Amino acid sequence: MGIKIYGRDGSLRGTVAPDDNSTQQHGVQADNVLSLTFTHYGFLGFETGDYADFFGSRYWLMDVPAPEQVSDGEWKYSLRLYGIESLIKRFLVLETTDGDTEPVFTLTAPAREHVAMVVGCIRGCLIINVKFPVAYLLAKLL
Repeated sequence: MGIKIYGRDGSLRGTVAPDDNSTQQHGVQADNVLSLTFTHYGFLGFETGDYADFFGSRYWLMDVPAPEQVSDGEWKYSLRLYGIESLIKRFLVLETTDGDTEPVFTLTAPAREHVAMVVGCIRGCLIINVKFPVAYLLAKLL
């Protein structure tokens, strides 16, 4: 089974055939990680923000991998791609209503406004240009 990996601009970086050590880990209150190990007959220049779709979920590369050159024209890769549930823990939510950037604040607004503020911070921090509707994030996170 080939997995297509795309650049953050949507262009195809390559189709890879993961070996038997590749896994997907997704648990309750745990990271959502797609670990791929594979050998490719050519160098693939992966960058932070590249992504792959796997069984209906999107996974992003958060670190630039360091492939191992096995021989002339043969490279061994080990990638860890993260789902949206794992990405959002890296973001700091800031209260920016009055132009401040305070990480500690009290909210008295309805839940919808809380979620909108969190989604706004996520959109502002993402290294990729993806627009997540509030309903999509709520469905993924709850």
